[in-house]
Amino acid sequence: CDRVAIMYAGQIIEMGTVEDVFEGKYHHPYTEGLFGAIPDLSKKTKRLNPVEGLMPDPTDLPTGCYFCARCEKAMEICKTKEPENCWLNNDKTHFVKCHLFNKDKNNNK
Repeated sequence: CDRVAIMYAGQIIEMGTVEDVFEGKYHHPYTEGLFGAIPDLSKKTKRLNPVEGLMPDPTDLPTGCYFCARCEKAMEICKTKEPENCWLNNDKTHFVKCHLFNKDKNNNK
């Protein structure tokens, strides 16, 4: 494939080229959690590193960012305002839907 999309609670929260997503420097916190859960086949482990918490009930989604309750980087704005897509490069091939990457617009410098 040429492009990858990461979904959470029925929304695309990150999308980009294969290179953007797998080799890029910046990612949505959920994508980081997914990468952290990939097992290292060269090491024997008893348990994988899951993304903490549970997905919200799809019939009763929270206000704001759907990932907020599970996010270690959540800010106050995440609880009340749904994030917009934020482009991570000038080519506009990679975006995340996260307030962390839209700090100027949200006055959270």
